[in-house]
Amino acid sequence: MGFWLLQSAKVYGAPYSLNQVLEQGLTQSASLEVARKQLERNEAILGFNKSLRLPQVSLIGLTSFTQVGTSIGVISNLSTMGDLSIALGQNGYALLQSSFAGGGLALEANLLPIKETALVAAAKQNTKASQASLLESERQVRFNLESAYRDLQLRQALIPVWEAALNASTALERDAAQFNRRGLSARIDLLRAKALRAADQQGLAQAKAQLASAQFKLAELLAIPLNQPPSASDPIQSLLDPWPLDLETTIDRALAQRPLLDALALRQRASQAQAQAARAGLLPSLNLIAGAGFNGNRINGVINSQAGFASNGNLQGSFYDWGAALLLRQPLFDGGRAQGAAMVAEKEGAVLQADAELTKQQIRETVASSWQNIKASASVIKAGLEAVNAATKALNDAQLRYRAQVESLTEVLLVQRDLQAARAALLSGQIQQALNRALLVRETGSEP
Repeated sequence: MGFWLLQSAKVYGAPYSLNQVLEQGLTQSASLEVARKQLERNEAILGFNKSLRLPQVSLIGLTSFTQVGTSIGVISNLSTMGDLSIALGQNGYALLQSSFAGGGLALEANLLPIKETALVAAAKQNTKASQASLLESERQVRFNLESAYRDLQLRQALIPVWEAALNASTALERDAAQFNRRGLSARIDLLRAKALRAADQQGLAQAKAQLASAQFKLAELLAIPLNQPPSASDPIQSLLDPWPLDLETTIDRALAQRPLLDALALRQRASQAQAQAARAGLLPSLNLIAGAGFNGNRINGVINSQAGFASNGNLQGSFYDWGAALLLRQPLFDGGRAQGAAMVAEKEGAVLQADAELTKQQIRETVASSWQNIKASASVIKAGLEAVNAATKALNDAQLRYRAQVESLTEVLLVQRDLQAARAALLSGQIQQALNRALLVRETGSEP
């Protein structure tokens, strides 16, 4: 059940309803895009950490050519020839050429991926935390969009208020000028009427500037061209019972399944997993290394065993090989690096835990403040309506009495200022009610 306060039908730009703003703003939000990119980054880190536990298979290839010339009968430690003994006489000489080619596969597997498993666990928690942060960002973006829209509503509604005040002060100045020309009022009345009209002109100019600023802010959130400023098409609405839930229930709903608190808890678990990964640097590691290959070799030689006698020939063949090995490694001293890294991760977890407690306190304070304000808003708006009605009647009476010369100009000025203040206060109260309701929806995550 509620009531409406209809404002001027004047259009200040392309009309948008609140639902249109929320629908378009959620798809154009830069904050949500950042949150999505952070989620994608953490998913990539998770995939990378998972790959650290997988075995590595490599293709290995080698080819070489070696030429050796010697005048002694023994050749040793050649990579592709090995050790050779040649019978050379005095002044004998040998020229040997070796061509070698080989290829194979090498496998390396971590049989105790303790550290890598801990890193995967940390990455999973960080990914879940990013998902929760994305949900929290959606809540905040919705609130920012509605807040900008409500501000635009208020700025639009204040324009007719200032225009009405300017029209009234202009008419008052005209009446004061006529009375002054006839000698029925003092010159100071005319000057005070001129000052009032000038103040209203100044107020209207400032209101238009604030309206343009509100349009620019909403246009940025909606990612629309600045030459197409938006306007609020929804009228300002006031509800008699805007939030039916009691304070305790509202606080419980705000703390239950809150993405912000979930993200902090998940990041705390990620810090614990990172501490485990750091300590795993001091634990033993066991790696399996295996390989298999096929090789071919050809040796050409020209041998001058003694002066005048030479012979040549070649050898060629192929062979395969395979093998496996286990590599066990136990770190004994790392200079405190593992313990230091674990301590840093644990301290980060402690900071996150303290941050979570502080966040809970801030949520309770925000909910309590907004709940109290929204419960008082119906009375505030009702009183504001009475003030506007009374001030309107009072201004009409004061203007009639002034024209009849039975009331001073001062009384008219005071009553007119009261009316303008009452109208602005009523509009602000209505907008504040809507903002408090939007804030409670953001905190609880749903409509009451």
